[in-house]
Amino acid sequence: MKRLAGFIAAFALIAFGAYRAVYTLGLKMNLVILALGAILLFIMTFFTGPDWEDRPWWSKILRVLGIIASCALFSAIIGGALFLINPLGNDEGKPIADFDARVNIWGTIPGNDVVNKTEYMEIDGEPPVPVAAARFEKAITGSEYKDVLNIIDTYTYTHGIQGEYDSILYNDEPFVIPYIAEGSDRAVIIIPGGGYAIRSNEGKDDEGYEIAKALNERGISAFVFWYRANPYPYPIAEMDLQRAVRWVRGHASDYGYKSDQISLLGYGAGGNLACEYINKIMGTTILPESYGQDSVDGVSDEVNGAAMIYPFMNYRKNVPLLFAHYDSEKVRSLTEREALIEETDLTKEVTSTAVRQFVSYGTKDKLIDPQSAIDYIAAARAAGCDITEQAVDEGHYYGQKSYLNEYLSWLNPQAQPEESTPAEGEEGEASEESSEGD
Repeated sequence: MKRLAGFIAAFALIAFGAYRAVYTLGLKMNLVILALGAILLFIMTFFTGPDWEDRPWWSKILRVLGIIASCALFSAIIGGALFLINPLGNDEGKPIADFDARVNIWGTIPGNDVVNKTEYMEIDGEPPVPVAAARFEKAITGSEYKDVLNIIDTYTYTHGIQGEYDSILYNDEPFVIPYIAEGSDRAVIIIPGGGYAIRSNEGKDDEGYEIAKALNERGISAFVFWYRANPYPYPIAEMDLQRAVRWVRGHASDYGYKSDQISLLGYGAGGNLACEYINKIMGTTILPESYGQDSVDGVSDEVNGAAMIYPFMNYRKNVPLLFAHYDSEKVRSLTEREALIEETDLTKEVTSTAVRQFVSYGTKDKLIDPQSAIDYIAAARAAGCDITEQAVDEGHYYGQKSYLNEYLSWLNPQAQPEESTPAEGEEGEASEESSEGD
């Protein structure tokens, strides 16, 4: 009976070890669990065995170590096989809300090609998307340099390409999805996060459809923006945002809002993109010389407001995240990496004094250091910006209930604030997969 119980325990231990190997990241804790489980298995099967008392002390030690090693090895083999084979596969993801209503913003798209992305990506197998997302979030944190391009590329590949949100070729077509409120005199461009590896409204609604509908209910038009991210390097996302602003301004008369009443609303990496845009991109020319400009490129690229929700304003506490947005060879070079960290610190040179700003950050954010937002707010105030600060007692990915009232009051200070009620389907907490990463 004891041996039967031992075999059952062995099977459970191997299954649990395999589960931990595939779906969690804490290697040290995994080893502790495996060791404790193996010792328990040893006690159940051999400690009371008929030959235990007759064995010399060294044989007993070897048996204990052998059982522990065998359990760990079997768990690693099974877990590794599951991780690499991924028998469940990564199927097409849940469609972006109202995807069929999208409008492409480019004519000729600069930075595109018919080359296969996987020729340039460092893809490490095909793990389940939740595993790739968890590995991504762990990899991008910290002020120490780590070469995590394979983790970032794997996340982009499993979520974006296998999920069919991205093309396997460098020929993606950026777009906006209009949500028009009749009689609205203003429009908001919503920039989802995702850490520049994905866009967090892909399969989720909280940084796209839900906030657009919440704005519509308050009489405000909105455009959910889809931009090119990893493996497209800087400044592709910036060019897409500049084009989106020009497109939205250029179509103001078609939709009924005022062309000088357009603002940005970015989440996570989308907040970083919005902040970078108003301080470094707006009013500049970043299009390649070979690009043939059209009428939209002649439209003003100005916005009069920018709101950033749980953004990051520099990479100092997320150094590995540089791989998601910049050329990998530059990130791997010590001198060029240090230059990038300095250049991308948005607290260093604030030029957006003409743009009203709103920054909401989580004081308990473990993914993105809230200090970067605090430092930016201080720098913006010192530069003379009109900036509103909201500190939320939450971590990353907090939902509408935590910021919507304050944001609406900032967006339209003449309007009477109303009680914040989450849009249909809003649960207040986004899933872990919503990564920016953001």
